[in-house]
Amino acid sequence: MLVRSLGLVDRGQRSILLVDDHLALGVGGGVVALIADAYIWFAIGPSGVVFLAPAFVLAGLGIGCAETAEHAAVAELAQGDSWIGSGLLAAIQSVRNLAASTIAGILWTAASPAAAFVFLAAAMTIAVAANCARRRSSEQRT
Repeated sequence: MLVRSLGLVDRGQRSILLVDDHLALGVGGGVVALIADAYIWFAIGPSGVVFLAPAFVLAGLGIGCAETAEHAAVAELAQGDSWIGSGLLAAIQSVRNLAASTIAGILWTAASPAAAFVFLAAAMTIAVAANCARRRSSEQRT
């Protein structure tokens, strides 16, 4: 489902990404699962290049798909003012990245690297679940 939706984004049919019930914030649950799996792998998996390489591949795939979907969604929603939408997206991403990096850095230092990665995976999963619940409740009201 996710690959099919992302393939349609490349063909200029971004609206499918925005209305598909299996996608949250224009980012598939599968994409979030890729990133969360990679973070859990970093937290509890063995160390060493051979063991960490698949986790980096998972994270890279997830982040690449998420970034593409975010920019496609902004371009679709902003219509003619896509430069304003892109600027707003960049500002939101900057604040989000600063907050996540600060919290993860504190956890990394105070507790352990594993605690930081578990926090990040849990925060992403909770955010997607909350967004899905919000969307379902707003759909039931209409």
